[in-house]
Amino acid sequence: MKKIVFAILLCFFSCAKLNALTNIKLSNGEIIPNFDKNITHYNVYVDEEISIINIECIKDETDVDVKYEENIELESGENIVEITVTDNLNNQKIYTLNIQRGELLEEKDNAYLRELKIEGYDIDFQFDKLNYEISIDEDTNELKIDYIPYNINAYTTQTGGFNLNQSKNIIEIKVVSEDGNNSNAYIITVNKTITTFKEEKKEEANIFGKTTLTKKEKVITFSIICFIAFLIIIIIYLLLFKRRKR
Repeated sequence: MKKIVFAILLCFFSCAKLNALTNIKLSNGEIIPNFDKNITHYNVYVDEEISIINIECIKDETDVDVKYEENIELESGENIVEITVTDNLNNQKIYTLNIQRGELLEEKDNAYLRELKIEGYDIDFQFDKLNYEISIDEDTNELKIDYIPYNINAYTTQTGGFNLNQSKNIIEIKVVSEDGNNSNAYIITVNKTITTFKEEKKEEANIFGKTTLTKKEKVITFSIICFIAFLIIIIIYLLLFKRRKR
């Protein structure tokens, strides 16, 4: 028993140490989404003019080793940075920063989203992938959708996402570039299983309304009919008996 308790405590403290990173700070840009010790992948967007970025990892007082490059020379486009957290039992957690320098960031003709999220669903978003499809349960009538354009001055509109009461629902997020010359429409097809009124009635009727009954169901049905008939006979007999007595 003591060995089991010790193993549980050892595992707990090991996990606690791996969660010792409390924040990631950058000299330029910001991590998206906001830092959470359980989220290991982040996006960062900086202007083309930013060629060097400084990274600072903040940890608590636990005994962990954090390895990463503090000063990163950025290339145009995508830059991948890994931050490795290791405890004294050699357990590791790796945080990954995808730093985008300049690409599609402030161009006036840009009509793409840099982020698209649907709460509770993983859609594997890619800025140049315009069509997505998800399935929802019957009780879901609304989705929480968050999106950010590459150019914050781009014009965005959303159609749909509320009153999802059809078996097939279409949500469109349209992005129009700042200069008005380009546009893209991100289409999300939402499939929903709906129980129709006829199906509900059929299910209710199936209790005794089957066209074919099993032998057991026939016996139960016959017994219920006999019991009801017996009660009717008793009631009639008692009523007649009272009349004769008078």
